Amino acid sequence: MRQNFTTSTLAIFLVLLMGMSGCTGVFDGSGDEEEQIILNPDLGEQTKRSIGSPNLLTYSDCNDLEESLKLSIEEETRTSLIQAIDEVYYWGGGWMEDDMVMESSDGDASPSSAPKTRTEGSDFSGTNNQEQGVDEADFVKTDGYHIYFLDNGLLHIMDIPEFGEIEHASSTEIEGTPVAMMLNDDRLVVVSTISSWGINQEDPLAEAMGWGGEWNSWRTSTLTKFTVYNVSNSSDPVENRELYIEGNYMTAREVDGTVRTVTHAWMNIPDLRTWLEYPDNYWDYDYDGEERKVIRQQAAAAAISHNQKVLEEISLEDILPQVHERIGNQIITHHMNGDDCSDFAAPESALNRGYTSIFTIDLVSEDLNFEADHIVGNWPLVYSSQDTLIITENAWDWWWFWGNDGIDEATNIHSFDISESGETKYSGSGRVEGTIQNQFSISEHEDVVRVATTTGQWGRWWMENPEPMESHVITLSLTENSTTGQSNLLEIGRVDGIAYNETIWSARFVEDRAYIVTFQNMDPLWTIDLSNQSSPRIMGELEVPGVSTYIHPLSDEAILTIGLGPADEETGLGLDWGHTRLSLFNVSNFSDPQLTQTLSLSPVENPDEGWSWAWSEATWEHKAFQYWEPKGMLAIPMNTYRYDYYYDDAGHYHYDYDWVSKLMIVNVTESGLELHGEVNHSQFYETDENHWWSSYNIRRSIFMGDYIYAISHGGISVTHLDSLEETDSHQFTFSNSNSADETSSEVTVEDKDES
Repeated sequence: MRQNFTTSTLAIFLVLLMGMSGCTGVFDGSGDEEEQIILNPDLGEQTKRSIGSPNLLTYSDCNDLEESLKLSIEEETRTSLIQAIDEVYYWGGGWMEDDMVMESSDGDASPSSAPKTRTEGSDFSGTNNQEQGVDEADFVKTDGYHIYFLDNGLLHIMDIPEFGEIEHASSTEIEGTPVAMMLNDDRLVVVSTISSWGINQEDPLAEAMGWGGEWNSWRTSTLTKFTVYNVSNSSDPVENRELYIEGNYMTAREVDGTVRTVTHAWMNIPDLRTWLEYPDNYWDYDYDGEERKVIRQQAAAAAISHNQKVLEEISLEDILPQVHERIGNQIITHHMNGDDCSDFAAPESALNRGYTSIFTIDLVSEDLNFEADHIVGNWPLVYSSQDTLIITENAWDWWWFWGNDGIDEATNIHSFDISESGETKYSGSGRVEGTIQNQFSISEHEDVVRVATTTGQWGRWWMENPEPMESHVITLSLTENSTTGQSNLLEIGRVDGIAYNETIWSARFVEDRAYIVTFQNMDPLWTIDLSNQSSPRIMGELEVPGVSTYIHPLSDEAILTIGLGPADEETGLGLDWGHTRLSLFNVSNFSDPQLTQTLSLSPVENPDEGWSWAWSEATWEHKAFQYWEPKGMLAIPMNTYRYDYYYDDAGHYHYDYDWVSKLMIVNVTESGLELHGEVNHSQFYETDENHWWSSYNIRRSIFMGDYIYAISHGGISVTHLDSLEETDSHQFTFSNSNSADETSSEVTVEDKDES
């Protein structure tokens, strides 16, 4: 694999781990038990963590990589053990996002279809992406001639002979749990997640994954699988390649036929201890007695010593993620360390053991080669413009705060140049104070990176007077260091003081503007001018009851948001979980944003008649929010249910659930919102046949010409937008049989005209 990171000498950690005690047990096996307790065992001096510099430095050789990884693992487990001595456990973690990749191109139609003239954006809608020209993967994709749908372990391909029609072409079983797809012409990449415990022990993949018959012998608990299909014949997709990546699928983007997928791995190390093992008589002592604490100290010392021995005996390959490729009945393992481990890099002075991997796959090339680069760090967030890929991560890990309350939350920002197809080149790194909510709090425009962050010690429950929350918008630019020649992302501008004691619920950067929504009890909309990137300014603030969770720009004069209205309209307090609220804002005067109209939607007429809270996936997943500019229409799914029961004449109790699954269609102009109509999939869930499956919801929609296609686990319906009459549909009927050794799935597709 080609090295993409800037080469540099591995940074030396600011503080090395102090020596550990060689104690191996609580008791020496002789004498009175009271006398066998070793008082004040040497647990070593706690290493002070420092977030150092965010700059990624490539490892100079594999020995350096192995040494730093083992140092981090040892210190993390040691911190957990020391916490256990005081019987205090702090559970922390990072932020994770699960979206995905690939531009919906004009892919090949079935052999009998007409010449390709259907164009995304004018003839049909595609995925609701954050940035133009950067496609995000999803479990529904279309090229205007087919709909590709991942559901219940299957890839369904549906043909669209003419707008308003739909025909089933094929259903293909996918290994694992399929989560997203990437489409480029005739190539479809299906991403699925596989639990290690679901791998057949006879499969050669099990041996490659380290299975040895022990409960803790898997290298990692999760695999991310890429299956590449040739879909030029929609009725017979051909599998071209199978890759298994050790770690969790995070997200991916596709630009001009190049897919960049991000995964995060955390490798299991058998027999590594993060808990205390007590002797039987431990429970005989008083709960608050000194004897118990001394035993815990000795148990921690024994576990620390044990872990040191475990780490001494394992190899570097045991703690690095790998890629396994299935070719026929064989598994070929690609070891990611290469010859010199130069594809691995880490922020200076980092103490981490996780791996964020960027896999670059060129779908245009015939051989489908991939390259991989790895950052030793925390859970990532991912943003991409057409030229820049940005990965952000916490500059700290949860266990760093133990004994280090002086550390403030900060976020590392790593920038990559993706302007060339098939290449991913490291550009530089920077750091901002605070934490970042999601991908919409990150942006790149005209070579300037913009982020919205929240600072404050709101997560430190053990502190008496934590610093209050405050939000910021910060701009950064790549600047070359004249001494090292390395480029760094340096702050060039910022605006502070946004919404004290409130958190960011949604953000959107649009060219030289930023929109921020924060929430405590009210929902302030903040407008921020970024025309001077070195001096961003708050222009306006508007308080609106409720909260917006996603912001969609309509033009320079209007934005549309989705979220929840207030539970009490008079006071504006609380949140109404029975409705989804759309809000239209006039931002033509950027200094004085105004609320034009709100529209509250519910899938039932009276939400109080026993119905549970109603929800729309579009409030937390932007890909479920489908705005179709050519017709000025918005489609969002809405769902609810209620528990229905009765007693028969014999006094026997009966129960069932009423499921309501609808697609709400709204007419949108810059001056108002009006409900246009709805598509109802509730009939797909009126029988018990599908009740083993927990998804009763319309998940996605596609506008095609004068029609809208609504997609749910139950089926796909086609509705004319003017008459709101259903013109075609297909219903999926599933049956599953499970045994200890295998799971089988069958699917039948019922044509509307035949059913």
